Amino acid sequence: MTATATAVRGPVVSASARSAVAYTARRTGVTIGTILLSLVVLLALWQLAISTTQIPSFIAKGPADVWRYFTQDGDGGTSAAHRATLFKLLGVTLQDASIGFLVGVPLSVLVSVAFTMFRPVEFMFMPVAMLLRTVPLLAMAPVIYIIFGNGAITAALIGTVVVFFPLLVNVTVGLRSVSQQSVDLVRVYGGSRFTVLRKVAVPTALPHFFASMRIAVPGAITGAMLYEYLFTTTGLGAAVPAAKAAFDYQLIWASTVFVTIVSVVLYTITAIIEAAVLSEWGPDAGKAVGR
Repeated sequence: MTATATAVRGPVVSASARSAVAYTARRTGVTIGTILLSLVVLLALWQLAISTTQIPSFIAKGPADVWRYFTQDGDGGTSAAHRATLFKLLGVTLQDASIGFLVGVPLSVLVSVAFTMFRPVEFMFMPVAMLLRTVPLLAMAPVIYIIFGNGAITAALIGTVVVFFPLLVNVTVGLRSVSQQSVDLVRVYGGSRFTVLRKVAVPTALPHFFASMRIAVPGAITGAMLYEYLFTTTGLGAAVPAAKAAFDYQLIWASTVFVTIVSVVLYTITAIIEAAVLSEWGPDAGKAVGR
């Protein structure tokens, strides 16, 4: 009778699962609400700047102008053609950005783990990494281009530079921010350095990792657009100087808004994934070793 009643009621959701779902929903709601509020403020400031400056309307475009570019036909072409053009350019830019992102993220995590596990490696290479970080990307990009030429390798390296350093620093700090009591507990039960890394350091570093990922996702797009702006004739980065040469300021403003929206969407997706992952570990990630 009890088994039948249980089958009728269906699976019982545990309290920890309900707490994880509630945490994820709360963090997601806060993130989306904050972003929407920021966008409203940004649009208001944008319109205010356009209205109060003396820049000719031929050059300066407001939110309503960009909206009409996406939704209404005009002398410059149809709205469908405008959207198709921007989506085509976006596809190229996202492809270039994904190359740097997929190389930079794993590489930075592996180097951070090496720094944490083997201190001499950090003493040898962290100063070099910080020195390279001080070099402006705009100055480094031509050097990369001269050495590797135009192509996927150059796009990967420029994107990797943007993604690598924020992740390297933050993940290394996260891996080092372990509770000494938790480390001692693992060691008492015979755990090795790799056990400490898996049971304590990695959970502790998760908030640092995702904080860096929220920077890395739009940063990868920025790196891709810089690569396109300097060395190619495709993608959103190359479309801006081409549109400027053709006095197509509508396309410039629309491209800027479009890539901003895409970056915000990707940022939001990253924040939602972060909330879902951290809901498993909770705000005290890494302070307990029972997982």
